[in-house]
Amino acid sequence: MTEGEARPSDVLLLSDVYLLTAESDGKIAVAGLTVMLDGSGLTVRKPDGAIATVLPWAEVSGLGATRRIRTPAGSHGVIVEAVTGSRTHRFVVPSDNPDGLEYEIDQVAGAMVASGATLVPSQRRRSRVLLGALVVVIVAGIALAVLVATGTVKF
Repeated sequence: MTEGEARPSDVLLLSDVYLLTAESDGKIAVAGLTVMLDGSGLTVRKPDGAIATVLPWAEVSGLGATRRIRTPAGSHGVIVEAVTGSRTHRFVVPSDNPDGLEYEIDQVAGAMVASGATLVPSQRRRSRVLLGALVVVIVAGIALAVLVATGTVKF
């Protein structure tokens, strides 16, 4: 995707992707998949190139890069989740640049929202907000403890 504004016509192609299977509670990964995110939705291709599934954006209620993980092959990877009404599809995407991949996934999700889809924000974005709020509360608590200890503030 180009930097700046993402458009639904842009294509993000993810190669050598692993699907974390729901039946194994994510403990078994199907390797060698290709995932394409474009204006029509999310397409998963099998290692032989055949289409495994197509999820139109109208069926996707959430898309996000939720966390980082090592791939089964041992390289850096990012878990990408696509949420539908019936299940959550979890993929491990190998990446030498996890920040860049997370940014691109957020751009695709943003483009889909701009085009009328109703995607929920990524888990990662919510986690950053909660982490920020937690840091503020902790710093305020420490500051109050110091003020009480020095006698500046009395209860």
